[in-house]
Amino acid sequence: MSIQPAYHGGPAWLANKLGYFEELCLDATLPVYRSGAPQVNEISTWSVGSAGSPPNIQGWTQGVLKTVGINNDESSTNALVANAKGIASWASILAAGTLGDTKITVSPNSTGELVVEECLKKYNVSFDPLSNFVYNSTQVGVFASLSDPEGNDFGSLWAPTLYSAVETWGKESIICNGDDAGANVIGGIMVSNEADETNTETAALAIAAYLKGITYFQMYREKSKAYLNEFYVEQGFPPLSPEALDIEFSRPLYNLDEQLQMLAKNEGGTSTLGSWFQETVDFMFEAGIIPSRLNAGDYIDDKYMKWIAANETLAEWTMTMEESAPVSPGIPPPAPSPVSSEPEVVPTLVVSEPEASTPAPPTTEAPSSGNKVFLVAPIGFAVAVLNYMFM
Repeated sequence: MSIQPAYHGGPAWLANKLGYFEELCLDATLPVYRSGAPQVNEISTWSVGSAGSPPNIQGWTQGVLKTVGINNDESSTNALVANAKGIASWASILAAGTLGDTKITVSPNSTGELVVEECLKKYNVSFDPLSNFVYNSTQVGVFASLSDPEGNDFGSLWAPTLYSAVETWGKESIICNGDDAGANVIGGIMVSNEADETNTETAALAIAAYLKGITYFQMYREKSKAYLNEFYVEQGFPPLSPEALDIEFSRPLYNLDEQLQMLAKNEGGTSTLGSWFQETVDFMFEAGIIPSRLNAGDYIDDKYMKWIAANETLAEWTMTMEESAPVSPGIPPPAPSPVSSEPEVVPTLVVSEPEASTPAPPTTEAPSSGNKVFLVAPIGFAVAVLNYMFM
């Protein structure tokens, strides 16, 4: 399963660390990509993935993947950012109503590019992507440009790199985020067309393990913060401050029931997820990133979530935590400094960590024409057995 060093990648990393893939008899590898474009370009090396909406849509245009769920809503942590020089020059840009010769470093075909464009439109600042945007495929590269005295003074950053900018130049470095601009920035769970055609049930099981990781994030908030920091440090990022972690966990993740709600279609045949993706499709078409205005609903498939939900035992497994599940301390956030330049904490509902204990479920066979999935729970601990029966 391919992931990114981002909040939505955390549940997959956690699922691998805590053995959820193994419980479903899956030998999972998790290649980590710094942005979505190279991730989609290497789709032949993975079956299931998690990325922002533009990479999902780029995969649609290439005919290599379908979207099967939502990974998170990241509107508040995706922003047009400025360094000290950029902060000082922003007022003059607003007064002029144009970027002029100003350059903005952005990741191509990304939610960052979408937010930058919507922010500029919000402030009535005219721009030309061909002359004003400088493309860099990694967030590290965008931040390096902002930090270089000879680099560009503006860039598109998302979490966790966004927090490095705030720590360096203060909260005022966030010129505008997706929420400010009314940009509905989401991400999607992807399945490659090859896996969809040849290994559907294995892909569904991988998604089930990911969903269980999401449930852990929802139920065990404080422990998950430590795990997320461990994931980020493993990928070369500094651990996030308590304030930054609060912002991360203010972003919604979606468990199995919530996925099904997002995928449910109204009387007009449109799902909430489809309508949100359509907004990004329209942006990409109008920006010339994709050649035609696709109908998002044609590329969103609900069969994977429905397949998981149809197996009551598997569905319950994704939605509950076993008391014997291993828990390690992870990496705690650093102690806050006396004078903090961290972003303002977004008020969130603090969910207490329940002492989850699940009685042993009965052995249940998944609906299948080929592979069969059985889940049993001896001694109160869920054990999954996948019995391959190749057609």
